[in-house]
Amino acid sequence: MNLETDAQKTSPLPMARSTGQPDSSPRPTKLEVYRDPGYAGDYDRRWSGTRGQKRDRRKAAAIRLAWASLVADWSRDRPEGLRTEPRSLLDVPTGTGRFTDLFHELVEGQVLGADLAVAMLLEAQEKHPSGQYCAVDGLHLPFPDDSFDVVVCIRFMHLVRDSEMRRAFLREFARVARVGVIVDYRHGHTFRIWGRHLRHRLGLRKSAPSNPSPKAIRSEIEAAGLRLVAEHRVHFGRYMSDKRLFVTRTE
Repeated sequence: MNLETDAQKTSPLPMARSTGQPDSSPRPTKLEVYRDPGYAGDYDRRWSGTRGQKRDRRKAAAIRLAWASLVADWSRDRPEGLRTEPRSLLDVPTGTGRFTDLFHELVEGQVLGADLAVAMLLEAQEKHPSGQYCAVDGLHLPFPDDSFDVVVCIRFMHLVRDSEMRRAFLREFARVARVGVIVDYRHGHTFRIWGRHLRHRLGLRKSAPSNPSPKAIRSEIEAAGLRLVAEHRVHFGRYMSDKRLFVTRTE
């Protein structure tokens, strides 16, 4: 696959499907950083140490639990004897493909990694030469409805501070997902985030944390037309980590 060619075919900001007008939504500054080739090359190096590997193992374990919850819920809707394992997955944004191997373990069929940052995709393709990757805008995915069984979104929503934009991403993920969406959020009900709020009130921090509460996240999921199936903490301690995976169905 020639990523440069794919990127040229799919504009970084394609025409919106619903209005036919160019998308004018401001992208968070952090998202633009990931498009820098230098940053993309450094990204994996920063996560290749002991601490990064430990975090990846925790996240991978949570993803496996989330996947099992989704499959179990879907199986209840399937006639006995029919295949109940999802066979296609869209990983968006895939970044440098840190979880590509895991997704191939979970899915026997197609696994497609998608990202707006071509620089990150080139890193992913170098690590996984046989992997499938394409450059897309997550707000306007260039795929028909129900193109994939499952859409997985990991380590992204915390970069999107605006609630309406998060809902817009969720709606687009739901549009192309036939079975469900697994999405990773960082919520505000942890000791660390509460401590940041306290420092803000004491004048020791310029701005208050913007992490949504678990209740607010559930409201965003419902507003996007998704049904919440399960939640899985990435860290075993209830208030020790702000990272949580939300398992949803598109029906």
